Amino acid sequence: MNTNRLRNFAAIGFLAGVFALTLGAVSAQDEAADFAEASDPGAGFVNLDIQSDFSDYDQNLGIAKAHGSVVVKYGNVTILADQIEYHQSSGNLFARDNVRIFKDGQVIEAEEIIYNIETGELTTSQLKSALEPVYYTSDNIVRPEEGTDGPITMLDSTFTTHDSANPNFRVRVKKLEVYPNDKIVMHGARIYVGETPLLWFPYFVQPMDDELGYFFTPGWNSAWGGFLLNRYGFMIGEDILAKVNFDYRTERGFAGGLALRDQQFKGNEGIGGLNLYYAADANPELSFNGRERPDGTVDSSRYRANLQHRFYFPGSEDETFYLDFDINKLSDAFFYEDFFPSEFRVDPNPDNLINLNKLFDQGEISLTGRFQFNEFFQTDTRSPELAIDIIRTPLGDTGFFYDGMTSYGIIDEELDDASILAGMVEPSGFNRFHSYHEFLFPTQLGGILNVVPRAGAGYTNYSSFEIPGLDSLDRTTTHAGVDLSFKMSKRSPNIVNRALGLNGLLHVVRPYLNYSYVGTDDLTGRFSPIDRFTPTTRLRPIDMPLFTSIDDIRDWQILRSGISNRWITKRDGASYDWLAVNNYFDTFIEDPEFDRTFSNFFTDVEWRPLPWMSASTTAQLPLFDNSMDFTELSSLISFMPTDWFRFGLQHYFITDHPFFEDSDLYSLTTYTRLSDNWGFSTAHRFERDDNTLEYQQYSVHRDLASWTASLGGIIRDNRSGENEYGVILSLTLKAFPKVSLPLDFQPGTLGVEE
Repeated sequence: MNTNRLRNFAAIGFLAGVFALTLGAVSAQDEAADFAEASDPGAGFVNLDIQSDFSDYDQNLGIAKAHGSVVVKYGNVTILADQIEYHQSSGNLFARDNVRIFKDGQVIEAEEIIYNIETGELTTSQLKSALEPVYYTSDNIVRPEEGTDGPITMLDSTFTTHDSANPNFRVRVKKLEVYPNDKIVMHGARIYVGETPLLWFPYFVQPMDDELGYFFTPGWNSAWGGFLLNRYGFMIGEDILAKVNFDYRTERGFAGGLALRDQQFKGNEGIGGLNLYYAADANPELSFNGRERPDGTVDSSRYRANLQHRFYFPGSEDETFYLDFDINKLSDAFFYEDFFPSEFRVDPNPDNLINLNKLFDQGEISLTGRFQFNEFFQTDTRSPELAIDIIRTPLGDTGFFYDGMTSYGIIDEELDDASILAGMVEPSGFNRFHSYHEFLFPTQLGGILNVVPRAGAGYTNYSSFEIPGLDSLDRTTTHAGVDLSFKMSKRSPNIVNRALGLNGLLHVVRPYLNYSYVGTDDLTGRFSPIDRFTPTTRLRPIDMPLFTSIDDIRDWQILRSGISNRWITKRDGASYDWLAVNNYFDTFIEDPEFDRTFSNFFTDVEWRPLPWMSASTTAQLPLFDNSMDFTELSSLISFMPTDWFRFGLQHYFITDHPFFEDSDLYSLTTYTRLSDNWGFSTAHRFERDDNTLEYQQYSVHRDLASWTASLGGIIRDNRSGENEYGVILSLTLKAFPKVSLPLDFQPGTLGVEE
């Protein structure tokens, strides 16, 4: 499924804008400016060096004429022409017939130029030049006088990136106006493929910011039908970027919205944004995965409203005191899945919270409010919770370190609508005070063995239960542990193998052992934890400050042991991890979850020998008796064995886990270069556990000189009885890879964030 980000722009109109921007903002402006810089306005005729076959000077009129292989040198600019006239009174220099201008290795060709050495104004006709990768011609180019705000104007111009006398595509513009650092205005722009006109824009404005202006993405898939997603970006003042969206999907109808983005938070997608989007859904029962919903499950009026913003308080010049908002209101539980599937895969259940934070060198203080704004999602709430978190901090020069946290919150768990309709009992909330403090003393024995003993204690109080007869609960927790580790290394500078990317080798071995003991009161009976264990295939943290399931703390004694191996080589003047292998497992003296003696045995491998080859594996196996009897394996390899073929293979396997379904999933992607101009790519995903080919994609790629075109199709089996189908078409301008025309099966978040 093609999920190219929107910034792979779809607008052919924007292509013309890119050409114009490149020429206008850089070429036309710079050429005129460079010519002006080479002159000394007001210096007169003296600074001109004119050489020619024939010349004449009229002292009464102050006009110098030259013709026949004329060469004019003025500063670092050289002009060749068949005829030259210089009018001393006006400062105009006229060059006609076969004019060529040379400066700093750049060549400009024109039939005629007029340059005023006093004002810097430049006018050309039938200009030919290039600012690679853009090649252009213009019948006339006029630069405004210095000090004025007028635009650079180009008349009857063409642009292309195909360096050929007969380019395979070009953009012809009747009139183009360039407002430096602002916008480009095109009048009568036509796009040609060969000699065939393809599109015509009577009037087109393209701002010079890559997020401003008009962009569109056309496409088709079986959930939306044919679609056209449109976006126009503009600035509100100097700091707010606004994007207006207007979309049409044949299976669902019209939709649109507004997105605002505070530019002071540019680069941080989590804050500084407001998104509003509304869809009048003509087919709300149709899901993106093809499964029909019962009538009445989803209303046809569907929307999203998202606010992610950070407010810095006055006086917080170091940005350590701020208020964060993360508010997400949806019309229904399926909105992201139906309209923004890429966001749905990342965060299907968006959070709602307000967080007041004060940062300091040793940690932070936060006041958090978390609430259920969407009744169709089950949510734990904080109304509010105050927390003081201290990071690992040295206690003077004693050698001891301290870390800890204290919190108090009003905590509830709110069921979703479906659970309430099913008759489930609403979980009880409570007030919770929790405090934990720990001390550490890192040291080294014998100059080899690193020893970090630690000890801590905590207290938790639960009160204000809604359950009759349950008034208050107390729990005391103690924790003790020690980390042991040491390193050994061996240098082998003579191990050199360029085929495997080896330039000397350093082998570092680090055995390690982490013992953790926790003793706590048993909270049983009618108490229902909220911050509790959730199913996972990985080992849980055994350092108490990292343990977040506060309500589910249980007695444990765990010994985590392992050995880490790293093979390091030299590459580009720096150390480079060539191979890393980490083996580890837990021994349970007292198991907090199950009746285990050992965990599975884990092996993590990462091998990156060459730029065109890498592999990684994460595996866990039940090698010991009385362990969790399940197996998990996740592997990835990327390999390019020849200069015409590359592939990537992923495999995920899990079996016999008590909470997760069995899976034996294979994913394969390939690219084959058939010739200098043709390529073929595939993508497949196969679930061997039920013999389902979940995903297929086949694409043909064609090099079209200045463009690359791709055409393909995909099939997805959602196990719903009906397959999804899609078509992928993309045109990418090689000179500007971010300028493309994608026809995506599943677009990303066009119209909102991208």
